[in-house]
Amino acid sequence: MDRYQCRCQYVYDPVKGDPTQGIAPGTPFAALPDSWVCPLCGLAKNFFVREVGKPTSEQGHPTIKVSVKCFTTLRKADTCDMGEGTEHQLFEGATVHDLVEKLDIPMEAVMLVFVNNTEVDFQTGLKNGDRVALSPKTGGM
Repeated sequence: MDRYQCRCQYVYDPVKGDPTQGIAPGTPFAALPDSWVCPLCGLAKNFFVREVGKPTSEQGHPTIKVSVKCFTTLRKADTCDMGEGTEHQLFEGATVHDLVEKLDIPMEAVMLVFVNNTEVDFQTGLKNGDRVALSPKTGGM
């Protein structure tokens, strides 16, 4: 039976199951309920990839690149500027929430999020080449 690895590097091993969520040993990954989440980071099972050898975050997990602009109080030098945008690499399947965490910006500080000029929420999935803009609760763009 194949093992599957989360972006956080947790590996689901069907031989062991997941006793923390009542998953019996011998349960294949495909048989896990849709409600099952990574016991380490809480991500849904669709963020897992089949483990081939011993993948790391650099191999075995496809990545995407997005360009990010931050306005007024969210700006940080070399991380998130207001000019042309700053490029960031994320794991495929990443959301706006993942990006904001990576940028170390408090969620409560972000009022508006745009992806490719369309207003979105924190759960919106990102794709390679997306342009993301983050605006604070106060201040202008």
